[in-house]
Amino acid sequence: MRVLQINTVDTRGGAAKVAYRLKNGLLKLGHKADMIVARKYSQDKDVHLLRPYNRLRERAVRKLTYWLADDLDFSPSRHIRKIESYRNADVVNLHNIHSNYFNLGTLPAITKDKPTVWTLHDMWALTAHCAYTMDGPVSNGFFQCSDLDSYPPIGWHNEKYLEWKKRRVYSRSNFHIVVPSRWLLGKVKQTVLAEKPASVIYNGIDVNIFNPKSQQKIREELGLPKDKFIILFASKGGLDQQRKGYDFVQSVSQSLKDNPNVLSLIIGGDQTVKTSNLIKTGYIGDESLLARYFSAADIFLFPSTADNCPLVVLEALACGLPVVSFATGGIPELVEHQKTGYIARYKDSEDLTAGVRWMLTLSPAERDAMRESAVSKILSGFTLDHMTRQYLELYKSMLGQKKS
Repeated sequence: MRVLQINTVDTRGGAAKVAYRLKNGLLKLGHKADMIVARKYSQDKDVHLLRPYNRLRERAVRKLTYWLADDLDFSPSRHIRKIESYRNADVVNLHNIHSNYFNLGTLPAITKDKPTVWTLHDMWALTAHCAYTMDGPVSNGFFQCSDLDSYPPIGWHNEKYLEWKKRRVYSRSNFHIVVPSRWLLGKVKQTVLAEKPASVIYNGIDVNIFNPKSQQKIREELGLPKDKFIILFASKGGLDQQRKGYDFVQSVSQSLKDNPNVLSLIIGGDQTVKTSNLIKTGYIGDESLLARYFSAADIFLFPSTADNCPLVVLEALACGLPVVSFATGGIPELVEHQKTGYIARYKDSEDLTAGVRWMLTLSPAERDAMRESAVSKILSGFTLDHMTRQYLELYKSMLGQKKS
């Protein structure tokens, strides 16, 4: 079987990593797999550019798309069906198809050519233009974006046309939806896509990289204090991402500033800081090093206000790191309250702080039990191998339906 993955980029960001690792997982199982992207960062010969990358052209397209308020018709991807890796594919798996590179009007033709899976990594397919609305209202079969600046932003109120266009494209397209959380499946069932076939396949991670290691040994290697309770926060997109909840991190840190036994460890941004109660490492791109920091910490603070099935939460759990987070999106499906972490009330800073304080009261034996439960959770159904095999079964069933 030959499977083609299509995404904005190949190795940067959650959706990209899922698509890229899925490609590699299929190759390991003996299948042929390719990937088409708008921007390529790896040297992988099986990853193909949609067209030669041109920064100036991309900026111009992004700006014009913003003012036209149209990321559906204007995106320049109609020639995708002429690319060899597309023509040779038995199955096409779409991932993120927003961000000014994929013309949604091509979708009916693609789904006519090939059995097509569309993995939704956010809510963009269910809205006029934005990636997340969380619990916003549904109107005309779509969740309503809070404002024009909601990512991806548009320049003026063109939502009704965008909804009409998406509805028209969807009605002429035959694809199978995959969502990595039951939460997002529930959202799909409230929208114009409710009648499309859909499956839940959770994101999977590489447990050969993300696995528990000796906490004290790793702390010694990383130069971290052995006698402090370490709270880890990581934002791969930087500390200015409001959605990742850095303001809540600062609130928790402020409430614990007088506790000499607590150290805040922040990964992300472009600063390097080291004091008695705060360490900022800056961005860490090396996954093996990131896994070591996960093993060194006592809890992972993840106060995201909008998320689906974040890889970083799975990676932390796989390293035996309990997670303190809000009850948002698919996170409660990953983190079991007071078993593998603490789930605070949505955007409730006091409850989030209470969760951290509760973790501080646990005995060493209780913390060890929580670490073991976190690892078991991942091994039970969130590994890369498990995810790949589930996708493979879906591809096979779709090919079987096409032949019959």
